[in-house]
Amino acid sequence: MKRRKVNNLCRCTPKEGIIALHPDFARQVYDQQLSRLLCSGNPGFIAGRAIQMGNILYKAGRPLLALDLMRKALNHLLFVDDDLQRDYAADHFCPINPDYYQWYSPWRERVSEVDARKLAARIDELQNEISGHLGHHERSMLRFRVHDFYESLFMDIYDV
Repeated sequence: MKRRKVNNLCRCTPKEGIIALHPDFARQVYDQQLSRLLCSGNPGFIAGRAIQMGNILYKAGRPLLALDLMRKALNHLLFVDDDLQRDYAADHFCPINPDYYQWYSPWRERVSEVDARKLAARIDELQNEISGHLGHHERSMLRFRVHDFYESLFMDIYDV
């Protein structure tokens, strides 16, 4: 009989996708994706890709790598969004001059709070699941801290 080929880097099933990764390959995926996320300036891409790769790493049995990747991506997303909002306010916010009104877009349409909160909610879910396995019963509240970040950013930029 012919011996069946076995992939030693990952194990996949048609229904569940990737269910196991070799530790060295998981670290390589983590390093590649983290550098890709940290080079991006698009908050929507950062959040979506971080959730996707975090889920893959978590399902493959690497929960700490998944949490670390998603936390670093969230910090980078907040940093990028902070810079984007400060640049926008410096360029377009001038309450005295009505000529800038045509380029003005409301705060809720400019910020990536929804993406950041989705990523933070996924981090909370993973953290709560890991804490539950370890016997801890405290709940992670990162998504609320993200909302507070955006409120304080608005107040800081516009001196409310």
